Amino acid sequence: MKILITGGAGFIGSNLAAYLLGKKHQVVVLDNLRFGYLENLTNRNNLNLQFIQMDVRDRKIEKVIKNVDIIFHFAGMNSLPACQSDPLETFSVNVIGTANVLEIARKCSIRRVIFSSSSAVYENEKSFPLTEDMQVNPTLAYSLSKKSAEEICHAYQELYKMDIVIFRFFNVYGPHMDFRRPNPPFISYILTCLLRDRVPVLHSDGNQSRDMIYIDDVLQVCEIAITNTNAKNQTFNVGSGKASSINEIYKQVAAYLGKEKIKPIFRKPSLLWDTYPNLFKGKFPLQKNFVEDEVHRYTLASIKKAKKLLHWDPRVSLTQGLKRITEFAVQNY
Repeated sequence: MKILITGGAGFIGSNLAAYLLGKKHQVVVLDNLRFGYLENLTNRNNLNLQFIQMDVRDRKIEKVIKNVDIIFHFAGMNSLPACQSDPLETFSVNVIGTANVLEIARKCSIRRVIFSSSSAVYENEKSFPLTEDMQVNPTLAYSLSKKSAEEICHAYQELYKMDIVIFRFFNVYGPHMDFRRPNPPFISYILTCLLRDRVPVLHSDGNQSRDMIYIDDVLQVCEIAITNTNAKNQTFNVGSGKASSINEIYKQVAAYLGKEKIKPIFRKPSLLWDTYPNLFKGKFPLQKNFVEDEVHRYTLASIKKAKKLLHWDPRVSLTQGLKRITEFAVQNY
């Protein structure tokens, strides 16, 4: 099968490309390399891999899409403070880009599109575990852009009877996580600090908990979604169904690296996004309570739906996953 991955040079996309190549699929990676990196594509010399540098908003992607069977639409901006700092670009990439991919997929009669949404759409929910049937109402730019893109998916499902699967990914971690951006993912950040004997600066007291899911489990559910008839036009949470605290994660990673003596510094939660000072300037600055809420956010996915319809169950424990990503970081960071 010939499969297109937009954003395929990013974290999840590049891992998926390698996984699908291992399953003998033909893979086309489309990425403008603004947030992705060619070095993430470790199989660049594989004859079944084609890389195309192009933006998902470009209408010329039709010449790429018309020749594939399945699309994984993973391209997008996903750093919360970066998205909040540039909402116009965020909506252009995440919403207009999605509309462009879906419209061209419609014209080209693509059999299925699998869209990568986010647990961020549950931003203002206070009831746990989080279920797919909740009436989500996010407010931050990134979260709102993902919710808007989901609505476009629903419109194409209803208006054109297209087959579109939506995955709401929770906190995915594993090899090729981005550690270069100003606000990198937490695990990437602490690995980078500890490997360089730097003291990590964390926010709050470290007791906040998130649902962490290892990349290998994500790849399995992606593969299932290619052909599983139960997935048609469904929205699924993709998480572990367990919440782990920042302190718990830090202690395990530090122990694996033999860096237990390095203790993190804790700053005020409101300072988390201070690397984006434009957010807090002018007459109408971003209210700090939104940043604090993001720091303290608790996430816990209900994965009953994916278990029931897709017969998918995460297999990699937090302990196993952290050991794997630590071993990768030692060799590559």
